[in-house]
Amino acid sequence: MRVHRRDFLKMSAAAAATMRTGSIFSQTPRSPITNHWGSANTTVLDPPEICVFRSGPGTSYNHHHQVLFDRGRIYVSWSNGFRNEDNPGQHMVLSVSDDEGRTWTAPTTVTPPLPEKTSTYTAMGIREHKGQLIAYYGHYGYTPLSLDENGLPRVGSDPLYHDYSDDPTQWVHQNTFTDLRVSKDRGETWGAPSRIIDRFVPNLKPAPTHSGRLIMPGNITFPYTDDKAGLHGWKTVGIPRLPTWTVDDPEGFGKACFSRHDPRLYCEADFFQTDDNKIHMMLRTLPLPGQKHEGLLAVTESMDDGRSWSEPVLTSYTDCSCRFQFGRLPDGRFFGLSCPNPKGGRTPLVLALSKDGVVFDRHFILGEQPSTKPRLPGGSKGGAYGYPTCDISNGKMYIVYSRTKEDIYFMKLDLSSLS
Repeated sequence: MRVHRRDFLKMSAAAAATMRTGSIFSQTPRSPITNHWGSANTTVLDPPEICVFRSGPGTSYNHHHQVLFDRGRIYVSWSNGFRNEDNPGQHMVLSVSDDEGRTWTAPTTVTPPLPEKTSTYTAMGIREHKGQLIAYYGHYGYTPLSLDENGLPRVGSDPLYHDYSDDPTQWVHQNTFTDLRVSKDRGETWGAPSRIIDRFVPNLKPAPTHSGRLIMPGNITFPYTDDKAGLHGWKTVGIPRLPTWTVDDPEGFGKACFSRHDPRLYCEADFFQTDDNKIHMMLRTLPLPGQKHEGLLAVTESMDDGRSWSEPVLTSYTDCSCRFQFGRLPDGRFFGLSCPNPKGGRTPLVLALSKDGVVFDRHFILGEQPSTKPRLPGGSKGGAYGYPTCDISNGKMYIVYSRTKEDIYFMKLDLSSLS
């Protein structure tokens, strides 16, 4: 999501002064999960990349992409905005390929009309169930006073450096929820929107645990349902000690971490499950005001199929502060798809593999282009391989990422090359 180190440095001095960075939680032992960045066995693959969508004026922000392979067709969905990240008017779009990603259709809109001019939609992926496509997306609106005469968020109204009030009526965001829409004709048309979770914007689409339970990773909350379709029955749980007013969206997660007196902020989660049935929910971390970014992921874990979670602790898995994806290959190895160089500008793109879900020390470099400046004006843009996500099917890994949050790219990896 929309989180940047420079934003937190702008948080109010009064708020920062109340943070107890010396809390007992900062002294918790580190998780053994590691990727041995810089010393792992590394192979450069660098598969060819294909541009799914190239932005232009009026469509210059493109991000939050995810990919699905289903019955010979590849679907890529993402958030499309006029210019700046998460400004009013942003919506979810979809492009498809019927030739293994060589060519792509022009994007079509998935989300319904925005309920108000101050609203934004955030694309959070499409999954398939019994021949139907299910699209997930988050929504929130901006309070009128946080917008300027052009309907754009004012400088200084960004929720990441707004005063950390625990009263949601005083926040920049309002009316936060997650919706879904179902398509019975492979994305040609979409049914009526259905609200499934209040006070929540997901990070990734739902994924199953060993039991078949679906978990939808957020920032600090991880709703679950035993409905295999993922349409109903969502229950919200998360890391311990969350205040009752928690809203897990790009504004609320920071306020909740602040209320918990965390030594850092946690967000943008994804999970994998090991053979002991433990679920490891990996967390992106962000620094508090005046602190340097630690360049490491954190983890919270569940031993009861996602009904409760442990206190987050740091791992030794390096990270450049970017969304990532974890999972398992068909051969049983665990994978982490991310940009693990802490100083890399979201490059290189690396697939790290592990036999035990603890030590991810077999690395494949999938791309190492340098970061470049955006081609078009806009706020919060950058990164060579932004927010990499994937789907695995048909003996292949299908991968999407954004370049400078403007253009959407795709690459295909044959799993037989991962020896």
